[in-house]
Amino acid sequence: MAAKRKAAAMSGAAEDEDPIDPSDELTFTGLGGCQEVGRSCHILQYKGKTVMLDAGMHTGREGMAAMPYFDDFDLGLVDILLISHFHLDHAAALPYVLAKTNFRGRVFMTHPTKAIYKWLIQDSVRVSNTSSTSDQRTSLYTEADHISTLTQIETIDFYTTHTINGVQVTPYPAGHVLGAAMFLINIAGLNIFFTGDYSTEQDRHLVAAAVPDQKKVGKIDLLISESTFGISTAPPREEREFALLKSVTNIVNRGGKVLLPVFALGRAQELLLILEDYWQRHPELQKTPIYYTGNTARKCMVVYQTYINAMNDNIKRIFRERMAEAEASGNAKGVSAGPWDFRFVRSLRSLDRFDDVGSCVMLASPGMLQSGMSRILLERWAPDQRNGVVMTGYNVEGTMGRTILSEPDQIPAIMSGNNAQSIGRRNKDDDAVLIPRRCSVEEFSFAAHVTGKQNIDFIEAVRAPHIILVHGEKSQAARLKSRLLDNNSKRTASNADVQQTKVYSPENGAEVKIPFRKDKIAKVVGRLAQTPAPTKAEDERVISGVIVQNGFKLSLMAPEDLKEYAGLTSTTVLCKQHITLSAAGIDLIKWALEGTFGAIEEVGKIKPESNGHTEQTNGTTKMEVIPKEEQADEELISELPRTFLIMGCIALKWSGQAKEIELEWEGNTMNDGIADAVMAVLTTVESSPAAVKYSSSKAKHHHHHSRSPKSDESREETAIKQVNGTTNGDHKPLALRNQLAYLTPEERFSRLCMFLEEQFGDNITPIETPRISHLTQPESKATKSEADTDADADDEEAIEQRNAALVASERARLAAQGIPVPGLEIKVDKMVARLWLDDLTLDCASKVWKERIMAVVERAVETVAPLWSVGGADGR
Repeated sequence: MAAKRKAAAMSGAAEDEDPIDPSDELTFTGLGGCQEVGRSCHILQYKGKTVMLDAGMHTGREGMAAMPYFDDFDLGLVDILLISHFHLDHAAALPYVLAKTNFRGRVFMTHPTKAIYKWLIQDSVRVSNTSSTSDQRTSLYTEADHISTLTQIETIDFYTTHTINGVQVTPYPAGHVLGAAMFLINIAGLNIFFTGDYSTEQDRHLVAAAVPDQKKVGKIDLLISESTFGISTAPPREEREFALLKSVTNIVNRGGKVLLPVFALGRAQELLLILEDYWQRHPELQKTPIYYTGNTARKCMVVYQTYINAMNDNIKRIFRERMAEAEASGNAKGVSAGPWDFRFVRSLRSLDRFDDVGSCVMLASPGMLQSGMSRILLERWAPDQRNGVVMTGYNVEGTMGRTILSEPDQIPAIMSGNNAQSIGRRNKDDDAVLIPRRCSVEEFSFAAHVTGKQNIDFIEAVRAPHIILVHGEKSQAARLKSRLLDNNSKRTASNADVQQTKVYSPENGAEVKIPFRKDKIAKVVGRLAQTPAPTKAEDERVISGVIVQNGFKLSLMAPEDLKEYAGLTSTTVLCKQHITLSAAGIDLIKWALEGTFGAIEEVGKIKPESNGHTEQTNGTTKMEVIPKEEQADEELISELPRTFLIMGCIALKWSGQAKEIELEWEGNTMNDGIADAVMAVLTTVESSPAAVKYSSSKAKHHHHHSRSPKSDESREETAIKQVNGTTNGDHKPLALRNQLAYLTPEERFSRLCMFLEEQFGDNITPIETPRISHLTQPESKATKSEADTDADADDEEAIEQRNAALVASERARLAAQGIPVPGLEIKVDKMVARLWLDDLTLDCASKVWKERIMAVVERAVETVAPLWSVGGADGR
């Protein structure tokens, strides 16, 4: 079976190999109540929300040792604190949290829980201050702290859903004590169900816990369940009641006193109903009194009388019967008290009023015999063998309630003081007075917790894929975890479609991270909702809109519907940016932008005015003749404003003569990125090598300042603006010198050397001797053949003269092409490269070094191109 679980775990791990987004992980942190019973306190974190479940104290410890590990978590992060019920191990630390920590969240519990919590915690503080064996507990919080924090607690009803800071909370009856709740928590579509202490058993006054209807609430993704009794079982309810009443009757019949340690509220009321019913059916027992001790219990009985509608049908039936009896007899008391108007149970405020004579049945608190009236009566009655102790609740490890179940011969006296010395003896080890125990001890389970079988049935009915076990000792939680995994393995073995269940039983302080991949669903509203839904033939159709998140709810709507459905208004941000380019013309700018963004649309072409002198047609500007008397000394050709649309979203406005550019666009993520790219092109358009080369290949306009003295017609010479190399009428482009394109050979050679020196430093020297064999190959071959045949005849002087003639001839040829020297030698360290300028080839032994130099040379040629041209003819 273990092998099956291991295989299942491995297969589950394989399915989870995909990386998990941390925001999709739920984190569970146990601050208390993990692998133990007591000080229940758990933290849930998911999607930025933090929920705290319970804040109890350990009833078997004192001082800070009884508190949850609050130091392990920043309580200032908690959004919501949910209290399941009023028992001390679930609620006693709440005043400390509210008064002594940085907690700033909201606290919720049911109406009955808050009503009883007020009196129960107040009584607990008083008892602790008077009967504690140390001074630690008194420093945790005071009665004033408790009373002052009551106003911070908010109450909610069963089956009502409340949304708090984006978290939905719905309480359900837990069947444990009056007002006890199980909570369904929904965070961003994730359903978490916390049982707290619960019971599915039908008793005499409480509504039993039940699994929420998942058809209505949705699938439960995580179940946090108690594991108090592990996998242990208990006899049927009828058998347990019969055994309990038989034990009580035997003790009474032998003249003894029955001590029933109970919590003041909870199971005590159930036992009172059982005893009241039994005494009513057995007149022979009615002379034996039943006492219910404690001032707090008496006060809280009013709460039970108030919340009859929160109880089960049995109580409501009794209430109707008592009401009918009261109406028939004219007794209004029956109407007010109802089922809790006991006839055979007496309320005992203190032991000072108790006449300890004869048999009786005493229900005294606390239930674990740590202190209070139950401990005083235990120490008083334990030496008498006629008396008996009947334990009915769960007892935490380390308490006297757990100790006495082992029927020790002696028990320590901590409440009796000097009176115990007369009937006991002092322990040599710790100087404690020990009292002999001769009374009988019996245990019957009326703890209002689910048994092992009931818990397993409930968990499997919920069908949650993830289960966290809390509120159970380590051994009990381990047994329950093993049983749940075994059951799941059996189901998966018989049916492969059954989901794998993961069970966790963490220690206090440990974090459990559980990944949940939840689909995000947006509700389409407004005019988008009127659009027909895509059919199979239209699956690729895209519906665009604005997604609005309110809490964890997503809505998809058109921008025009934001105000109506989201209460938002939309604002368009219009962005503008200005830049001045002193040298670059609009044609160069357009050419640079087209190289980056492709075709650019020109919009808003300017129409000529009725008395104007310009007309723009197909990118060509015509200039009319300016009369002689209106001409200035220096004729300036004006440029008209032009507007271009880049990628359909960026408007570029060229001012014309001022050479100012204005970019205008609607601000958004995409448009801002395109605008940044346009600005990058504009800021480099005047200096980039590619732009220089483009400028050198264009015939630019020229301002002609000279005037002909020969005739008046020459003084009426027209000013012509060229665009793209064309002019108006029959005028031809003026072949005027461009400073960038028409350079002398010396200037080109100087610029090339300057470019190379910037890259390689001063390690560049000219090569005086050309490559004769390569450049005059046909002649060289013939010459070389003659030299081979006449080598013996010719002397060395003749050979040198011939070579000199070849060198001079080659130098003359290069000079005719505008090449000053045959080549350049570049030397860095031990690497040498020779660049031949006639064809820009490179001789170098190192391939890496050769590629590096060629990259620089190609960039240099692009900058000063056409490099070797005469009169504007292109060359290398």
